[in-house]
Order: sequence, then C-alpha cells, then structure tokens
Amino acid sequence: MKPRNRFEKAVAASNMKLSPVSLKTIEWALGNIIVHIAFRTSGHNCTCGDCGAKFDHRGRGKSVCCPHCGHRLQVKDTLKRKNVQSAYFSSLEVADDLQVQRVFLLRAVCRKGIKLETSCMEVCRLWLNAGGKMAVTSRARTLGWYMDSFNWCTGIDLKLLSEVHWVISDTYVYPRYKVLPELRRNGMKGRLPDACHPARLMKALLTDSRIETMMKSKELQAVAYFVSRPLDLDTCWQSYKVAARHHYHPSDYGLWCDTVRLLEQCGKDIHNAKYIFPKDLKAAHDYWLGKRNKAEEKRRTQEQIAKAKAKEADFYKEKSRYFGIVISDNDIEISVLDSIEAFQTEGSSLHHCVFQCEYYAKADSVILSAHDRQGNRIETVEFSLSQGKVVQSRGLCNSNTEYHDRIVGLVNANAYRFLEARTPA
Repeated sequence: MKPRNRFEKAVAASNMKLSPVSLKTIEWALGNIIVHIAFRTSGHNCTCGDCGAKFDHRGRGKSVCCPHCGHRLQVKDTLKRKNVQSAYFSSLEVADDLQVQRVFLLRAVCRKGIKLETSCMEVCRLWLNAGGKMAVTSRARTLGWYMDSFNWCTGIDLKLLSEVHWVISDTYVYPRYKVLPELRRNGMKGRLPDACHPARLMKALLTDSRIETMMKSKELQAVAYFVSRPLDLDTCWQSYKVAARHHYHPSDYGLWCDTVRLLEQCGKDIHNAKYIFPKDLKAAHDYWLGKRNKAEEKRRTQEQIAKAKAKEADFYKEKSRYFGIVISDNDIEISVLDSIEAFQTEGSSLHHCVFQCEYYAKADSVILSAHDRQGNRIETVEFSLSQGKVVQSRGLCNSNTEYHDRIVGLVNANAYRFLEARTPA
C-alpha cells in the first residue's frame, strides 16, 4: 500500500529504521507469557521442558522447581513427548517523534530430553503521532478463517488498519518501554493498567482528557475499563468525578456503571452520594434492577391496555353474543370473559399470556374462566368456534390442574350453546 498523506509517509520512513527486538525483551516474554512445564508420567518420572533433564517428583503440588536448571515448572501428567505454545507480546518504542507498538509472536516448543526451542517473529506495528492519529504496518495475511494467518515470507509494510490488528495487538507489554513526551506528560509512566489494550490506551490519553485525569490519579482499574467502553464513560463521567472526590472506588466498574444507568432510568439523581456509593454494590444493583423492571412492566401493561382499548369496540361487536353463557356443576363454574379488564386480570392472576397475546382479538375463539365455588380462578379455557371444541385450557403458569379434564369435558358438553349463539334463529 502506498502512503496517501504526510503522516503515512512519515510512518513508512520510520518503519525502515527500527532495530530488531532485543534479547532482553524476548527473555522477559519467555519468562512471563509462556507456561514452563514438566512432563510427568505415572511413575513419577519428570522431564524438564526447559533443559530436558530428568528428575523424580512424587509430590502432589501443581508446580515444581527443576533441580538442574532451577526453573519453576508446572507439572503436567501426560505421555506426550512434545508441547507447543504460541503467544503474542508487545514492546513500546519511539521512532522519529512517532509512538509505535510492536507486536511479536513468540513460539516455544518443548520436547522430552531436548532444551526448549523458541522463535520470535514480528507481526505488525501500530503507529501514533502526538495528535492521536493512527496507522499500521504489517505482514500480509493469507486466506483463511484464523486472525493470525500471516505470510511470514512478506515484509512489514503499510496496510489498512483492520479488526485483526486490533485483536492481535491486545497483548502483554514489555515493562521497560519508551513513550512520546506527550504521553508521559499525560500520565503514561510506571506500571500500565492490567488487561488494557496498549494502542487504545495511548490513543485515549492523547485525545481524551478524562482518561488523562484517571491515569494521573493512578486509577488504573478505571482506566482499563473505560478505555474499552467509551460509551460508559460518556454516561458515568459526572458520577465518576463525584466518586473520585469522595475517594469511592468500586470493586467492579462494570457493575457500578450498570447501577448508575439503572438509577438514571429510575429517575434518581446520579450525582447524589446516597445512591452512587452503595456499601453492597451487587445488592444495590439488584434492587434498582428490580425497580426498573417493575416500572418497565407497568409501562408495557399500560401500552397494551391502550392498544386493547382501541380494539374494544370490535371485541364487543364480535363476542357480546356469548356473554352470559355460564357452565357449572357442583364444584366448578365456567363463564365467558366479557371485558378487556377481565382478560388483564385473568392473565395477571394465573401468570399466562391470555392478555399479552391478545386472545380477545381472536375472531375464532371464545375465552372462558373457570372458578371454584369460592371464586378462586382455576383455569382459562379457549373454545374454538370453527372446531366446536376446547383447544386448550391452562391453569397457573400454563400448567394443568386436577380439574382440567372436568373443565374440558363440561365446556365440550355445552358446545352447542356457543354454536347456537353464533348463528341465532
């Protein structure tokens, strides 16, 4: 890809001046991002994956120190003789007043009886200027479903920044890094936030003063969360400032931001310490979630009632001829639901969807409610006019009750009454 502007030309020129990765960087990556293992067989014979020496280990611990090379190893009970690991890591450097994140792929091969074999290949470089503008130089990708399908025979040239580069550059960073004076001025020095994308962090520090404020305050957990969730930062920034002034540090920023949004949806003041500094964050989150859900359910019910009222005239026109039909025996009384309000009450009492699914608007059905002699609801019955029989009868939470067969039998035995009402003489 040819450079299209002055910034890309500067990136292409600086891309040729970078030196190979240092041995100290590779040694750090090998010691921190690769799992060093000891092959152990059922006979407690262990083989060090680093130096290849054999030793005996009968302990039950998950780790052991090799008596030959002194490396701490993770014990792995296996009969395999080979273990291959690959992992990405990064280093941060400065070249010609440009910040660059260099991404490397480290590959380690452990074989029984042989010293650890490693190889390190540079994959891509993410470039930033002092204004936060970004570009990428990378190896060419091959066809395939995997994001790390790179052609290792190609050089690192200017490419279009894609999601692949963002994903593979979200890596561990070598702690001895160099950054632009602007980044150091904005708080990027010392330990970096855990689980935070390095390039996104640098871009945010150069373009967003709010991230700069948190970085200078050493709120690394907040930085790591908000760098990857800028929409949450827009919503919760004012609340965060209040929390920072009162030295309140949530244990879980994701849960805290959700709580702030719930408070706002419930009409509460999200700048009030009474609400945004809960002692038990999870309990407060669950409480306001319940409040929001109840309010949302009430709103939906009101909308459904308004929608039902619009169809009320058609309901009375089509179903009023069946009103007054009552079927009973010694224990049960079954009557037609004769109003929109009756449908809503029936659905709320028995916790089913007779109202939400608008059974009052079904032209082919008559809906009845079965009660006992004390007035307690038992089941809701749907009678099909075209089939002349009951098509379903549902009790609490759509379950069948002990009266189910009696109710269905009673309504079917009186099917002629509905058919006579449908076609009056």
